[in-house]
Amino acid sequence: MKQNMDNRNFAADAAVDMIAITDDDPAPDQLPVLPWGLQQLLGYFKQVCRNPPIYIHENGQKTKRNTTLNDTGTMKYLKGYIGALLNAIRNGSNAKGYFSWSFLDVLELLDGWESGYGLYYVDLDDPDLKRYPKLSAHWYSGFLKGDNISSDEAIGIQKNKTPVSCVRSIQ
Repeated sequence: MKQNMDNRNFAADAAVDMIAITDDDPAPDQLPVLPWGLQQLLGYFKQVCRNPPIYIHENGQKTKRNTTLNDTGTMKYLKGYIGALLNAIRNGSNAKGYFSWSFLDVLELLDGWESGYGLYYVDLDDPDLKRYPKLSAHWYSGFLKGDNISSDEAIGIQKNKTPVSCVRSIQ
């Protein structure tokens, strides 16, 4: 039986009810920073799904290309989500890995070259494609070396929030 691809629905295929929560005030071309959602989701997997090992891939903040190397929004994003991950692990989550998206600014599937998620800016006008570290690259490098581990107050994790989505079991 051939599927009708004209009537595909992402939310229906994912079997979740998605709701938008916008209590953060991001720049117009950035994603909201809501790390408590990750912390609660990891808690949910721990309690309801028997705490499977979890690897977080491609987690990062969207920035407009060619704006600045001073990407404080990305630093705030990384601090918040890594802080939430550390809190979840301290609470017994079986999270095993975290991978930032991405090391370099790359061609994005939906935005092309208009946005970047990389820790390094790639100069597309340079024939050698010279790379420049953004402020977030320096912060992340220091964090990995143990230099920038902050308290919950500095990370700014908000507590006692409702979950980002209500997961339905697939019968």
